Amino acid sequence: MTIKKIFVTGATGFIGRHLVRRLISEGYDVGALVRSASSSKPAGTTDGVSYFTGDIRNYDDLSSAVSAFRPDAIIHLVTYYAVMHRADEIGVMTDTNVRGTINLLEAAKETGGVRLFVNTSSCAVYEEKKHRLREDDTIRPQNMYALTKIQAEEACSYYAGTFHLPCVTLRVFPPFGPGDHERRLIPYVIESILKNTPPNLTTGKQEWDFVYVDDIVNAYVAVLKSYPFRNDHAIFNIGTGNPVSIRSVVEKIRENIGSDINLPWGSVAHRPNEVWYNSADITKAKDELHWTPQRGLDEGIRMTVAWFRDFFQQKDLR
Repeated sequence: MTIKKIFVTGATGFIGRHLVRRLISEGYDVGALVRSASSSKPAGTTDGVSYFTGDIRNYDDLSSAVSAFRPDAIIHLVTYYAVMHRADEIGVMTDTNVRGTINLLEAAKETGGVRLFVNTSSCAVYEEKKHRLREDDTIRPQNMYALTKIQAEEACSYYAGTFHLPCVTLRVFPPFGPGDHERRLIPYVIESILKNTPPNLTTGKQEWDFVYVDDIVNAYVAVLKSYPFRNDHAIFNIGTGNPVSIRSVVEKIRENIGSDINLPWGSVAHRPNEVWYNSADITKAKDELHWTPQRGLDEGIRMTVAWFRDFFQQKDLR
């Protein structure tokens, strides 16, 4: 049985916008949950997508949307992210990332007809090691956000094992690309250099496994096309296996822009929970999803710089 109807949460976010466009181009019937307070998308069908207004933290909203759309699969992207949480963020983070995931799993179970639930997690769930991380490596959350992602994964395992709802979790390594949040590292550095303002930087000695957004989208599509899976809850790393230093990434951005601006390394202190190294072993994704990343870092940065150059120019003209 093939999967045709996909319900997406977080459809107006960074990865979600890219994913929805790709799903439509692949011929899938797409439904999307949007929050009316934070989205310009109205309820109803526009751009080939059926939009439903609601909050992931409200079970009734989810139940109504999933029941109305009756998807074959759900792709769950919406999240509340913070590298270093504040005390006043704990409630909204757990409500969104844990309770919201459970609400969505429950709606999928109760509605019936959902044959696949695709959950999005993070490489930050792993204990930091100086080697390529495998899906069966030690789990030890690197921050509060990762703790909530582990709990969401456990909810998927529970619903898969108890209610026979097939689940897949993608543990995504650091994403980047056009449309990324402006406060994240790569867009921030691009904007600073374009404005000839030295960016605030740590030592840049961290080594991270950056993965381009189109490759992440390809992984979700590969999951849909690989259905069904042997395990009730299958987990896959989505990265490149090729970590690069933050210093190298920033210097590549400066070179791509054609700037000679000074880079003030060490002008910002490292966080107490700094991640010094992450790298994905993607053997499982290659073998079972037939997925491999296609965009190298240089090409990805070139495309990202070009997009943000235009974005910031348009923003300044408003």
